[in-house]
Amino acid sequence: NNNLPCSSASSSQTARSSTTIQPLEQTTPTIPPSTNNEITTPEPFKVNLLTLPLPELETLLQSWSYPAFRARQIHTKIFSQGVSSIDEMTDLPLKLRTTLKERATIGSLHLEIEQISTDGTKKRAYKLHDGQMIESVLMPYEDGRRTACISSQAGCAMGCVFCATGQMGFARQLTSEEIYEQVARFATELRGEGERLSNVVMMGMGEPLANYRNVIGAIRRMNTELGIGARKITVSTVGVVPNIKKLMKEDLQVRLALSLHCATDEERTALLPANRRYGGLDELMMTMREYITTKKMRVTFEWALIEGENDSPEVARSLGRLLKRHGIRPDMSHVNLIPLNPTGGFGGGPSGRGNVQRFVEVLEKEFGISATPRMRRGIDIDAGCGQLTTSVKKKEDALLLTPPENGALPMVGVYEDNEEGGEDDVVVEEVEMQDLSHGSVVDFSIDGGFVNLDDEEDADDFIDPTFEDEFELAEAERLLSLVKGITLTSEEGIENNSSPEMISQETKTKTTKITDEEAIRKAKRRRKKLLKQMKQIQKLKDMEADGKTLNQEQLDKVAKEKEWTIELESVEHNLM
Repeated sequence: NNNLPCSSASSSQTARSSTTIQPLEQTTPTIPPSTNNEITTPEPFKVNLLTLPLPELETLLQSWSYPAFRARQIHTKIFSQGVSSIDEMTDLPLKLRTTLKERATIGSLHLEIEQISTDGTKKRAYKLHDGQMIESVLMPYEDGRRTACISSQAGCAMGCVFCATGQMGFARQLTSEEIYEQVARFATELRGEGERLSNVVMMGMGEPLANYRNVIGAIRRMNTELGIGARKITVSTVGVVPNIKKLMKEDLQVRLALSLHCATDEERTALLPANRRYGGLDELMMTMREYITTKKMRVTFEWALIEGENDSPEVARSLGRLLKRHGIRPDMSHVNLIPLNPTGGFGGGPSGRGNVQRFVEVLEKEFGISATPRMRRGIDIDAGCGQLTTSVKKKEDALLLTPPENGALPMVGVYEDNEEGGEDDVVVEEVEMQDLSHGSVVDFSIDGGFVNLDDEEDADDFIDPTFEDEFELAEAERLLSLVKGITLTSEEGIENNSSPEMISQETKTKTTKITDEEAIRKAKRRRKKLLKQMKQIQKLKDMEADGKTLNQEQLDKVAKEKEWTIELESVEHNLM
C-alpha cells in the first residue's frame, strides 16, 4: 500500500549479498507491429492449472475421459515438486500431455520483467490478460523466512500522495485467482528448490480491503491449499472502516496492519485523501480498538517516516497520545517505522538514522509502545510498490512516442472505446496524412455506439460532464475557449511567447498527481455505464419472457449480466 521497500517488521536480520540486478527477460518491452487491417484470431481459452482447485481438476479430466488420479498426479507435480512446464510431467501419458498443452496452462500471469537485489529480494512485474500490470515481491531472510508481498488491485483509488501506485490511479480489481496465483507461483517455485513460502503480506499494489471478496477468497485458498497459516498472512489497509468491521467477523485469524502515517486528521487527509471518506481518525481508531477486542490479536500501525514532516519526537508523542486516547493497549499494538522511497510525484525524502532512533525511544520509553524500524529490502531495485510498473510503462510510452524509422505518417481514423472496454471496428476510408489538404473530404459512416443527445442518459454526460482526469478537463476548457474566441492563460506559468515545441515538452514532462476526487469521478462514470447496461439487459430479458426471440448479439449481452453485476458491486463498494 505504501511506496516503500517490501520487507517484514524485523530489523535484526542482516541483508545477505548475492548477485546484482539480473533482469530475467529483456527489460525493453516489445511493441507489436501495427495491424491496421489485419484480422487476428484470439487465442483459445486455456484452463489455468495453477489456480484450479483439485476437485475441479478431477472433474475436468474426467470430462476429457481420463481417470481422476491423473488430476492428483498433475496437482502433486505442480504444488509439491514445483514443476512449471507440462513437458516436465514425464510420468503422464504423451496423449494427456498433448491435451494439456492444447487446453491448459500453468499460470496466466505473463512475467514482463524480474529484478533481483543484492540481498536476494526478487521483484516481478506481471502483465495481465488485458494489458494491466501488477507487481509481486519475494523476500528471503537469513532466519529461513520467505515472505511474498503481493498486489490486490491494478493501480489504486486511495490517492496516497507519496505512493507510486496511488499516483498512477485505479485501473481495476484483481480477481481472486489473480491474487492467489501470485502466491502460488512463489510457493511452487520454492518447493522445487526444497524451500517453502512462510509468510504473505498484502502490501503490494492496491487497497486489499477495497477488493474485499476477492482478497478473502484468495486468502482462504492460501491457507487451505498452500498450507500458509492464517497468522502468517498480513492484510494492510489505509483504513477502509466498513470492511475492517467485516474482517473482524470472519473466522480468519489473519493479521491486520493499518497504514497510519499521521496523528492528526488535517495531516493525514493531506497525505491519504481516503482518511476523510471513511470518517477520519476518531472513527478509524475506535474501529481498530474494537478489532483488537473482538479478535484478541495485536495490530500493527505502519508509519512511513518522511524527513521534516512526521519524524520528530513531538510527532511521536502525538502518535502515542492518539493511541492512548482511544484506549488502544500498548501490549496489543506495534508501530512499524518504514523508510520512505522517494518517487517522481512526491517531493519528500526518508528520515535520517538519528530521527528514526529518537522516534523509537519516545514511543517505547514514554508510552510503552513497541516500535521497530523496518529492515530495508530491495533498495537497489524498484522495490517500492508501483515503482517497477511505472518504470516499465515509461519505457513503453517512450517507444510509442518514437517516430517510425521509415518516416511514414500515421493513418487518419476515428476510434472510440466501447462499453466493454474493447475497440469498435472503424468504418472509415483510410487516407494518408500527406494527402490531406484544407477542404479534403473523408468518407465515413456513423458507428452504432454514437451518442444520442435525445436520450436522457446520454445527454446527462453533457449536462453534467465527468472528466477522466485533469488533462481531459483542461482540454475541454481549451476547446470551449476556442469556440468562444477566448485565449486561456496557462496555469503553469507558460509565457505567451513560448513556442509550441516548448509547450508540448512541458505537457509531456509534467507529472500529473492522481487525487482521490479524480478516482471517485472515474468510478462514478463507470457505475453509470454499468447501470445503463444492466437496464438494457433487463429489457432484453423481459422481451424474452414475452416470447420474443433474441438475436445472437442480444444473447451475448444478456450473458454478460453476471460479469457486469460483479464489476458493479466492486465499483459501488469502492464508492462507499
